[in-house]
Amino acid sequence: MIKKILQGTLVGIGSILPGVSGGMIAAAFNIYAKLIEALDLLTKKPIRAILSIWEYLLGIGLGILIGFIIVLFIFSFVPIPSTLLFIGLILGGVPDIYLLARESKITVKSIIVTLVTTIILVSVAFINPTSVADSNTMNYFIWTIVGILLAISLIIPGLSGTMILMMLGFYTPLLNLPKALLTNFVDGNYQTFFNQSINLVFVGLGVLLTFIIIGKLLNLILKHYPNTFYQFVLGIMLASPINIIVSLHQELSSDEISPINIFNFSEHWYMWLIGLIILPLGIWVARQFNKKEAYETETN
Repeated sequence: MIKKILQGTLVGIGSILPGVSGGMIAAAFNIYAKLIEALDLLTKKPIRAILSIWEYLLGIGLGILIGFIIVLFIFSFVPIPSTLLFIGLILGGVPDIYLLARESKITVKSIIVTLVTTIILVSVAFINPTSVADSNTMNYFIWTIVGILLAISLIIPGLSGTMILMMLGFYTPLLNLPKALLTNFVDGNYQTFFNQSINLVFVGLGVLLTFIIIGKLLNLILKHYPNTFYQFVLGIMLASPINIIVSLHQELSSDEISPINIFNFSEHWYMWLIGLIILPLGIWVARQFNKKEAYETETN
C-alpha cells in the first residue's frame, strides 16, 4: 500500500512540475494501464473503480499538494537538481516501455511512430510561452480549460499540461491560486476567498471531464492498439529530457523578478553537477518500483 501511495505521489508531483508529465511518471512505473482502466470504469462502476486505485489517488492528491509547495518554495532554490531527478525517474522506465512497445520483430512502422513522436515533441518544446495571464480577468471557462490541461498532464504520457499552461500564460495564475486562497482566508477576505474557491471548483470540473472522456478513449486504444500506443509513449519518453530542460529554462528565464539562465554554466555549474549526480538515483528508484510492480503482476 505504501509503495502505491508513493508512486501516486510522484505522479501527482510530476503533473505540477514544469515540463514533466504525471502520465509519463505513471508509465515509467508501469501503473498507467491500471489508472486508465479504472477511469474507463468510473462511469459504470464508480465505487469499484475508486477502490481499485484508491492508494494511487491518495498519492496523486498528496503529490499535487506537494508539487505546489515544491514549485513555490523548494523548486525556486534547487530547480536544476530536482528537474534532473525527475528526468532520471522517466529514463528509468524506458526499458519497460520498450518491452511493451516491441512487436515480434522491428518494423518500419514502429520506428516511424517512435521517431516522428520524438521529433514533434522536441519541436513543441521550443515554442515560446506567451505573457502571463492575470488571474483576476480569467473567467470560469478559462479556469475549466486550465483544469483540462492539468488533467492532460496526468493521463496522457509525456504531454505536459503545465508546459501548455506556460505557453498560454496560465501556469503562474494556477500556482498562485492556492496561495491566494490561504492568504485571503487568513486575512479575513472571505468574499474574495469565496470567489477564488469557485475558480478552483471549475478547475476540478475540467479535470473530471477530461478524466471521463479521454480516459475512455485511451482505454480503447490500449485494448486494440497496445504496441502502437507504447511506441508513441516511447517516442515521448525519448524526447522528454529535452522538453523538460527547455521548459525549465523558459519558466525561469521569464521570471520578472529574478530571471535565471540555467545554461549559464559558469554560474550554475554546481547545480548541474548535483543534478547529474542524483539523476542516476532517479533511474534506480524507477527501476526498483518497476521490479516490484512486475513481481506483483506475476504473482496475481
